[in-house]
Amino acid sequence: MPSGKKIILYELNEVPWVVVDSFVASHPHSNLASLMARGQSLTTVLINETAPLQPWRTWPSFHTSQLASDHNSIDLGQDPGTFHGATMWDAAETAGLTVGLFGPMQSWPARPLRTGGFWIPDTFARDEVCFPTSINRFQAFNLAATKENGFSPDTALRPGALARVGYDLVRRGMTAKTAWYLSRSVLRERKDGRNKAGRSILQALPCFDLYWRLHRRHAPALSIFFTNHVAGMMHRYWGDAMADYKTVEPDYVPDPVFATMITRAMEVADAQFGRIRRYVDNHPDTILMIAGSMGQEAIAKGHRPPQVVLSDPERLFKALGLGPIEVGSAMYPSYSLLLSKDDDPDAVIKAFGSLTAANGNAVLDRFRMTGRTLQFSVPYTSGVASPTELMTFTPLGATTSRTEQLDHLGMELRTRLGGANTGYHIPEGITVVYGKGIAPDPSRTRVDLLDMAPSILANILGVPPAPTMAGKPTLFTDLGVTPPATTQPAAAPPVAQASATPA
Repeated sequence: MPSGKKIILYELNEVPWVVVDSFVASHPHSNLASLMARGQSLTTVLINETAPLQPWRTWPSFHTSQLASDHNSIDLGQDPGTFHGATMWDAAETAGLTVGLFGPMQSWPARPLRTGGFWIPDTFARDEVCFPTSINRFQAFNLAATKENGFSPDTALRPGALARVGYDLVRRGMTAKTAWYLSRSVLRERKDGRNKAGRSILQALPCFDLYWRLHRRHAPALSIFFTNHVAGMMHRYWGDAMADYKTVEPDYVPDPVFATMITRAMEVADAQFGRIRRYVDNHPDTILMIAGSMGQEAIAKGHRPPQVVLSDPERLFKALGLGPIEVGSAMYPSYSLLLSKDDDPDAVIKAFGSLTAANGNAVLDRFRMTGRTLQFSVPYTSGVASPTELMTFTPLGATTSRTEQLDHLGMELRTRLGGANTGYHIPEGITVVYGKGIAPDPSRTRVDLLDMAPSILANILGVPPAPTMAGKPTLFTDLGVTPPATTQPAAAPPVAQASATPA
């Protein structure tokens, strides 16, 4: 067996140093401030990446130590059979280590791990199947919440669904503190609807509670928790919360409620850091790593009129003359469909692409087939002005076009709570590493993101990186871990047939 350490990898999506520094300045006694003072800080960058930055591309680069053109994870909802390269968890499991996954991007479908542990896929999974299967009910609720809030978090809460999943959450590890926070947040929403903007923060609370119960039970060598709850707040509310936004739009007027969202999100993350920190202090064989695969910075807000949202896909499919198509999860303005083997992709794309607004602009665009998955987007430039506006389209197999109102095609116009984005992607990500053997280093040295996975595997876990990994194990070399053999099989381990253990 490998003679390395264990690692808890907290994947804090897209949070840059400027947000970290702002939070630590206002929270000097926070867990994050202490971790930074006693740990190592690095700045990661995808040095040779040419693909547009998206988290479903950069996180697979982190996990596989490959650029997007090599690992081929291009879109959310993409057929996982089209991905390439072994992940960190593939390499760890192949070496005989226990693995625990809770939400890392592009981790669907779940499979039982032959070395033990747990696997809860990301919130864009096509089904709720987890291992252990006792998490399935919560995962189904989590996936539904992600879909409902995908465009804007202003849908009505579902008391029945909350009640059904609530008992499960308590049994699986939700804390009283989380229950209190959730209850207080519901009251906040009733008092001021702008507080609905924080719903993705609420999702992160029970997710971490469940993850932490699983981690404590299984004690995996490689343990990963992913959260997007801070990134979602930064995209929309950077202009309200961050002082530097005046340099981008001097006349921007911050909203006092939206201005609290980034801080609320960071406080939730910081409390979770504290739970992990106390565990690491009592388990000197475990390293904590807080990491991002990229960051964000301020951007000009611009004008964003009401947007076309596909609210009833089946209705649109019927109008276009298409049969039933499985709809996957993706992040607005993108959509993902799984075509059957009998569908003609070119014909389906032609039917979708024929949908035109009254001004002649396309209502759907950016079609991409990968395996059997079809991704497309709703352009911000369609210019649709009314739900009763007539759309023109040519159904599958037809020779003449038809017209129909937008709202008769399963589509609607909606306005996002908080308006357009005020923050967007940059290549620089953060890394904070803490634990026994990690020397304090606040330098934030720039390192290649592709070196992270090989370095974690070789120099923390003590196992060989997969041969498909392009990066080098140049980081964390002072932990005293015995260097592993240089190669191992690139293929993922076989799927175990054993039944899942209950949480």
